[in-house]
Amino acid sequence: MDTSEPELTTSAPQHVPAPRYSLSTKASARAGWALTSLPPAILRLLGTRINSSGDELDGDVAASLRALEIIHGKDFADLPVGEGRAMIDEEAYLGAGKTMDVGSVVAQTIGGVPVRQYRPRGFESTDRVLPAVVYLHGGGWVLGSLDSHDSTCRWLCNRAGVSVISVDYRLAPEAPFPAGLEDAATVLRAAMTTEAVPGVDPQRVVIAGDSAGGNLSAAVCLKFKQEGLPQPLLQMLFVPATNLAEFSTDSHREFADGLFLTRKQMEWYRNHYVGSAEAAADPLVSPLLAEDVSGVAPAYVAVAGFDPLRDEGEAYAEKLEAAGVPVTCRRHRGLVHPFVNSTGVWRNARAALDDAVEAVKAAVAG
Repeated sequence: MDTSEPELTTSAPQHVPAPRYSLSTKASARAGWALTSLPPAILRLLGTRINSSGDELDGDVAASLRALEIIHGKDFADLPVGEGRAMIDEEAYLGAGKTMDVGSVVAQTIGGVPVRQYRPRGFESTDRVLPAVVYLHGGGWVLGSLDSHDSTCRWLCNRAGVSVISVDYRLAPEAPFPAGLEDAATVLRAAMTTEAVPGVDPQRVVIAGDSAGGNLSAAVCLKFKQEGLPQPLLQMLFVPATNLAEFSTDSHREFADGLFLTRKQMEWYRNHYVGSAEAAADPLVSPLLAEDVSGVAPAYVAVAGFDPLRDEGEAYAEKLEAAGVPVTCRRHRGLVHPFVNSTGVWRNARAALDDAVEAVKAAVAG
């Protein structure tokens, strides 16, 4: 194992403006924002759904899904990868709402991995040390970007008062497993190394991510355990994929045709990332299959009531707890996958992310 300190390249840190989108995308977003801001009683008239647990899909979520069908009407799994990536970034903008101001957003490279560092107001200078959240975006290891989760990182930065390091890890199919995991490990290791990342307190670092990013966050903690490295203060797993070897849980069956995420898409993701169900049996691909998860970082796991990944996320939380790992698990009953970058349109997504913010604050407070 290479134990040398990861190289940090900052040159002159470059300010990163908020993502820009076309006029047509902005118009669609404004229409969607207006629709989802209607009173809940009116949204319910547009149609909703009850799952097998008796939970009702939130009205603003149902309205957003209806709007996406009208705007796109496509499945990214049927598109070339490049078009799918553009589509996911656009959909993220539709859910983000008005851009939240932060103190600064700068581009850096850590150990050859591009990142963005978000810092809250009053802490723009890296002369002032802050706790950090290393954030791994979702997108099935194939899609997603720094832009698709810009709103999530801004929310965490402002509400938790931390530096957020968003990782532009390599994506499949160009760079299949374990490339993205290696990038995530490089950045986390640097953040936890004294003075390796200016402005970050290496003793107060959290790893977080949603969907594929939640999977990578869990896998990085397992990887660090295998290598005898220190653990972050907290692993924050939003709607994590924890078992790519099979899609057989009750929630996978109930939501196979999906409310945003489908079984077809999960199989498409897996094929690009590892190639087969057999290859997915590696615990660093499917953390739920790890024989021993004791000694990994305390976990905060958040799942959505209408998500195919709901049951495997809760199963991983139970596995961690059984191994003696401190765990908080939340089921956000009226939400769908992934919800973390839909705070601009979904009331309960905002509440869910704020609940997670409190967990970050508690972890870094010591």
